[in-house]
Amino acid sequence: MKQTSERLGVKIIGGLKEVNTAWAGSSLLIDLFRKLEMDRIANKVLPAKRSSKGLNQGQMIETFVLLSALGGENIDDVQHIRDDAGLAGIVGYTLPAPETARQWLDSFHDETLMLNRPLQGSFIPSESKPLVGLKEIDRQTIWAYVNNLKPGLDVTPRLLCTIFQHTTL
Repeated sequence: MKQTSERLGVKIIGGLKEVNTAWAGSSLLIDLFRKLEMDRIANKVLPAKRSSKGLNQGQMIETFVLLSALGGENIDDVQHIRDDAGLAGIVGYTLPAPETARQWLDSFHDETLMLNRPLQGSFIPSESKPLVGLKEIDRQTIWAYVNNLKPGLDVTPRLLCTIFQHTTL
């Protein structure tokens, strides 16, 4: 392919590959996620990875935001979005395999927080450091929404906290 149409003043010269996705609308969500710098925040507040290989914390959070927005019901549904070449083109990286996503989620569990659990009855352990980081991402997402959209008095930070099941901002 030498050259295609120059409509709208754009000249396309070879090398492009056409890929389709049923989830093209997710590009708006990804754009919002990145404009609000949620990936940067995730990389800052979540514990650093042990290895520099693979996806960073922000990309993993972005994957789970996508999974939720695209109707994923369990961790194995990551494979459906991973297999979509068009979606990979939108995000700019290969989404994780279900087992990688599962291992990442397992990193939020801290067995030492379970040591004092009673033999009978209910027990709610303290939050692990990674869970505290996730809570911070939620908090900053809410504030980014409030600060950027400046909603009226009917939508308050306190109401948003209630919606997201947080008690304080």
